[in-house]
Order: sequence, then structure tokens, then C-alpha cells
Amino acid sequence: MTGRPLVPLRRLVLRTIAVLLFVSLLFELAVGYLLKEEALNKLAIEEARNISELIFENLYTKMQEGWSKEDIRKILARLNQIRPGMQIRLYRSPVVEAKYGVIEADRAVVDKDPLVREAMKGHEVIRVNPEETFRYLYPLKVEKRCLQCHDNARVGDINGVLDIKFPAHQIVVSLDRMILYFIVALTLFLLLFFIFFYSVFNRRLVRPLVEFTRKIAAIDIDSDKTEPVEILQNTNCQELRTLEETFNTLIRKIRFYYRKLIGSFLIDPLTGLNNINRLKEDLESHKSASMLLINIDRFKELNDYYGFEMGDTVLKDVAEHLKRIIPPETTLYRVGGSEFAMVRHGDYEVSEIVELLAELHNLSFESARLGDLKITMTAGVVQQQSARLIEKASIALSAAKQRNKPFEFYRNAKELEVDYKRHIRWMKEVDEAIDEDRVIVYYQPIRSLKEPGQKRYEALVRVVDRQGVVHLPGEFMDVVHHSRLYAKMTHIVIQKSFDTFRQSDCRFSVNLSINDIKDPMCRNFVYESLHHFPNPERVTFEILESEEVSDFELMGEFIRMVHSLGAKIAIDDFGSGYSNFHYLLKIKADYFKIDATLIRHVHEDPDSRILVESIIEFARRMGIETVAEYVESEEIAKMCEALGVDYLQGYYIGEPGSVAEGC
Repeated sequence: MTGRPLVPLRRLVLRTIAVLLFVSLLFELAVGYLLKEEALNKLAIEEARNISELIFENLYTKMQEGWSKEDIRKILARLNQIRPGMQIRLYRSPVVEAKYGVIEADRAVVDKDPLVREAMKGHEVIRVNPEETFRYLYPLKVEKRCLQCHDNARVGDINGVLDIKFPAHQIVVSLDRMILYFIVALTLFLLLFFIFFYSVFNRRLVRPLVEFTRKIAAIDIDSDKTEPVEILQNTNCQELRTLEETFNTLIRKIRFYYRKLIGSFLIDPLTGLNNINRLKEDLESHKSASMLLINIDRFKELNDYYGFEMGDTVLKDVAEHLKRIIPPETTLYRVGGSEFAMVRHGDYEVSEIVELLAELHNLSFESARLGDLKITMTAGVVQQQSARLIEKASIALSAAKQRNKPFEFYRNAKELEVDYKRHIRWMKEVDEAIDEDRVIVYYQPIRSLKEPGQKRYEALVRVVDRQGVVHLPGEFMDVVHHSRLYAKMTHIVIQKSFDTFRQSDCRFSVNLSINDIKDPMCRNFVYESLHHFPNPERVTFEILESEEVSDFELMGEFIRMVHSLGAKIAIDDFGSGYSNFHYLLKIKADYFKIDATLIRHVHEDPDSRILVESIIEFARRMGIETVAEYVESEEIAKMCEALGVDYLQGYYIGEPGSVAEGC
């Protein structure tokens, strides 16, 4: 919208009419002035011509009677006295002067006055002088009858010029009056026309539109009234009637969809239950309430197997069953997905919750496709809380699922809320660190017992916060491991490690998770990095054995590709995983990194020593070298060396640092 002020329609029409009337008056005045000037000239010429012809006829008659030039002069003098301000003079032409002689006074005027000389050439001349007088110079042409006296002339010659001057007001006054009457009459006509036009326009169009807009402004969309908006009945304008019908049709559709939208905003369209928006509205009006938040277990798997249509059927059946078994003074909501909420003002008893869940577990479905499907449900319970009721119930529900319990109270799950806050904090911290290049790589040395001079390092990720504090993976890795940030961190560690060791002879290893190997973008990045690395045989990728491998074909393809490019594969944390020796038969590894839980007590625990010795013997028979992790004392180092370990790694060998010494 523009910043221009709004003007009522009636005032706008009045303004338009006033402007049109003003312009019309100006046009009238201009036309009147032009008509006056044109008529004035024509009237003056006609009157002067008539006077000139009359005077000439009189003079011609007297000259035939033998009057002298003195008599003629007296006649002209008398004529000049008839009208106040009139002057009549007669000038001879050279033809007459040759016959009757020169009048010096008149000749002087002819020689000085260019208008007289122009008239002597046979042209009529009219001029309006600044003193508001008309001057008309009438050339007297020789006719046949003139040849009796002027035998030296020919027909058509100029005998002389009759010079007549008379005041303009004698013509102007009557003309001005006529023009004035014309302007007044036309003005009255225009005024009456515009009054009549406004009256009809106001009655037929302006007043109905003003009334129509007033009724539109008074419409209440929330109102249940359905009376149509009507324009005043005294108009038969087709366009206004069309506007009325179109608007009423539009307002009916708006009311229909508005009610539908409001309903869908507060009501779940699938089950007909109140939705989360209604729940939030209801909770705002209560000081405190209790909530039982129920979730259908593994509903996503049910959706994937049976399809979304059957999934919707399950939700509707569950909703109908909940309506039948809901306790008194309790309101039921579907809060999203496969979750339902029961809200009341009193507390929930444990026996009541157990009975409700048992009822739901015994639910049978009408659809034949669902067969003998049985569902289980988990619940989170919040008792008499006034703030964040939904969030707290959700925390209790998550705690119940993690603990594999049918339900859990929020009071027993508050530590989970602390974990949520930690999760949010580290997701934000790591995301910002990636954007601001604060993800760095530390390098921990690995000692070769066979080749003490060989330099080997493991690349370990670190995050530096904005205060410069370096954080270990144990603080954030479990948070980002299943997020998109994890792939970004893997990419950064590979890139920075390869850049660090590109121009050195040192060997180094980089950790990869099973998810990294499953990610095609990560696999391609590994292949490209090895392809462009000058000595790929110095690179080892460590794969965590503690993570279960489900796709051995993909894992085998990845290892074959890495080996074909010249790099090595190590199984990290061996001894803590799911498959152990069977796992090793599937994966062709170059190194075993024995888990810290076995190495940490190898020097004092006979069972740990037996297990480590068995792993070393198995690896030796398989042609695989072994690395002892977490070697933190001289005793552990000596025991590992005695058992035949090939490499040692731990704080006793060297702490991780930002620089790989000697490389």
C-alpha cells in the first residue's frame, strides 16, 4: 500500500466534478475571448466598409453635381461631427492628382503613412490602435461611371483612399454583452448538468457503494450469521449487482474454508481428536496439570511394512479405543505421529497406568491385512506440573524407552534432561567450530618394537572452543556421531592429516567408523585422497571393531579398494566388538589394535594376559601385526613386548600433540 491518504468515494466524486467545472469555465472564457476578437474584427471591417461605401456614394453624387473640393471638405467635416470620435479623411491618388492637382497636406500624409500607401495599391487595411480605435482605409477604385470626369484613368485604377477612424467601444460594448450572456448561460447549463449528474451518480452508484463498503466492514468471519450482503435496492446497475453476487459467493467460500482451517488447526483430521495446538491452548488456561504421553512402539517399522494406509488405520483404531477407555475428567489429544496425550488435573496412579497400557496391548484390529498384529505402547508420566508439560512428558517417555520400561515418571528421568541440554550445547559448539575452522588434529606417536627408528602417528580429532580450550572426543563425539556433523569432521581429519604428512616419510593412521564406510561421499573422498597422495603405503585407516558390521560385502569392497591404492587397514579396539575372531575372518586387516580394557591390566591380571596372548598368536598366524593401545606405564610396556606385540601406543610412549615431531 502507498502512503497516500484515503479519500471517501463521495468526496472524490465531488472533487472530480469541481475540477471538471473549473476547467469548463476556463475553456468558456478562452473560447469567449477568441470569439470576441474574431467577431470584433469582422464587425469592424463590415461597419467600416458600409460607412466607406455610403460616404463614397454621397461624395460621388455631389461631385457629379459640380461640388468643389472645398465643398467636399466641408461635407467630411460635418460627417466627422456625427459620431463622437469619428474621423474621415480622403486622399487623392496620383491619377487624380494628375488631373485635378496635388493637395500638399494630403500628399505629406500619404508619403509618411505606410498604411495609406498600402491602400493606394488597392488593398483594404484595418488596424486596431493602442488607444482602442479602429482605422479602416478603403481604396476607391475607378468604375465606368468615373471615366466621365477622370478621363485619364482606367477601370480598376485607384482614384483615392477613404481613411476612417472610429472608437472600438461602439462595437465592443454590444459584443461584450453578447459574449457575457453566452458565458453566463453556458455556465448555468454546466452547473445544472453537473448537479444533475452528481445527483444521479450519487444515488445510483456512490451511495450503494458506500453502503456496500460499510456492510463489508461490519462482516465478522467468526460469526455464524449467513445473511448475504445486499446493495441498496434503488440501483439497477448490472455491474453493482454482479459485484454483490460475486462478493457474497466469495464470503461464503471464505467462511467455509476459514471454519475448515480453524478446525484443522485444532482438530487432528485423521482421528478427530484434539491436536497439539488445542493442547497448548488448554494448558495455557490451567495453572497445573498431569499428563500421560503414550507412544506406539516401533510404529515406523509398522508403517514401512504395512504401508502408510494401514498405519493410518492403526492410528484411528487406537484413537477409538482410547476414547472408550479414557478415565473420567481426562481429555484425550493426538499430539503428533504415533503419540497420544491424556491430560487431567489430578495425579495418575501406577495401577491406573498399568491397566490402561494392558488394555491397549490387548487391542485387536478390524482390518484383515493386519491379521493378528499386536502392538505395545510406552508412556511418559508428568504429575502436577505448570510449565513445559509436553517437553517433560516427552523426556519421561524417552527415559522409559531407553530403560526398556512400559512407563516412567518425569521425576525419575531428570538426568535425561541434562543430557538433552548437553546434546544441544555440543551440537551448536561443533557446528560453529566446523564453520570457524576450530576442528583440529592432534597426533599421538606409535612405537615400533621391531624398528625403533620408524615414526608412526595416529590422527586424533579435537575441538577448540572460542576461549581457546581444547576438548577431547569423549566430550562431544557421542553427540555428533549420528548427526551430519560427523561426516564433516571425518572429512576435516582426513584432509588435515594428509596435508600434514604429504611431504614427510612418517606413517600415520586415521579413524573411520562403519557409518563413514557406508557413506558413498566419504568413501569417494578416501579414494581420491589416496589417489593424489605421493606415498599411500604410509597411510592406515583404523576401523572400529566395536561397531557391528551388517554389510560385509560393502566392507570387503572398501578394504580391497584401499589395498589396491596402497594403503593399510587396522581393526581398532579389537576384543570389544560383536564378532571377534569370526569378524576377523571376514575382514582382511593389516593390523589389530588390541582394546584398552585388555591392555590396561595385562601386567597384573592373568585372564587379561591370556586373552592378549591368544590375540597376538592368532594375529601372527594370520600374518597380521598387533598394536597395544593405552600403554600408560613401563610395566605394561614390558609385558606387551614380552607377549610379542609389534607396536606400543599410549601416554607412556607419548601424549597426543598438535605437531608430529620429526615429520
